[in-house]
Amino acid sequence: MLPLLVVLGTRLVLGESLPAITATHWSGSSYPDGFTDTRVFVAVCLSLAIGGGLLGFLSLALASKPMLHIALLFLGALAAWTSAGLFVVCAVPTAIAGDPTQAVSGGLTFVGVLASLIGLLPVWIAGVYQQFAREHQEQRRRRVAQAQGRTVDEPVMPEPETAAENFNQKASAPWGFWLLGLFPLVVGILMLTVLKGDDGSESLMLLVAGSIFVLLLTPLILGVCLVRVRIHDDKFRVSSAIFGFPLRTLGLEQIKEVHSEEISPMLWGGWGWRFFPGGSAVVLRKSEGLAFELHNGKRFAVTVPESQRASAILQAKMQQA
Repeated sequence: MLPLLVVLGTRLVLGESLPAITATHWSGSSYPDGFTDTRVFVAVCLSLAIGGGLLGFLSLALASKPMLHIALLFLGALAAWTSAGLFVVCAVPTAIAGDPTQAVSGGLTFVGVLASLIGLLPVWIAGVYQQFAREHQEQRRRRVAQAQGRTVDEPVMPEPETAAENFNQKASAPWGFWLLGLFPLVVGILMLTVLKGDDGSESLMLLVAGSIFVLLLTPLILGVCLVRVRIHDDKFRVSSAIFGFPLRTLGLEQIKEVHSEEISPMLWGGWGWRFFPGGSAVVLRKSEGLAFELHNGKRFAVTVPESQRASAILQAKMQQA
């Protein structure tokens, strides 16, 4: 319900300074080209905030149905927070200018983007889908153990000499991920070389945004398109095979259990380098990989070829540790 408070609080603070007409649209220019009656605009934003909040509360009653729970929580939070961000971005510049035609959004545009991103937090915090994934994984382990004629708590005993082995494999993302990594590079170059702002502030914004796209987003996305998984001595490491920056390092003392299994992106938070309540993952595609249960209660997964051999090496090293 915080977005509703944001809309109401902003409206009360602006008071009479908000004119009867509010600027609501900017088309790449400093000045607006779209306007809405303030009463209608306030009513729409309040309605979206209230409706989104109600969807969020409704989802709480459906925690036993993870997919429906997540869908309603996502839609409700996104609608509520987007409406709050939109109201701040439009109403504040209008009130400051006094004349809607002279309202300049400026840096407040980022407030709207930030508000929409905040709308993703309730889904991330809920962790209901991760609990569902954990139960799904446990059911799969029981079926595998039953097929092998053992109990789920009885580990598969690796060969003793396996503990002396090391492991070094690369895992590559599908071609679509590579194109996604090149996209911010192209956009950043366009910002830096082709696009030009009408004034100094816009040029500075393009310079900063273009530099971020080229220097930060491109290596971050491309770096995860090809990862290296290594087991050496008592360390398990996942790093970028292109730029070399580390993604995850685990010591044997941190690992409670490790299994080779099919890693499904939808059960581990999606594709790429993922973080979620209760753990993290490096998932490039739906394929075989390693799933970890750590002593601190967290989980970790990575897609990698020859995961059964990697699991046997880790289990053998853990027994000797």
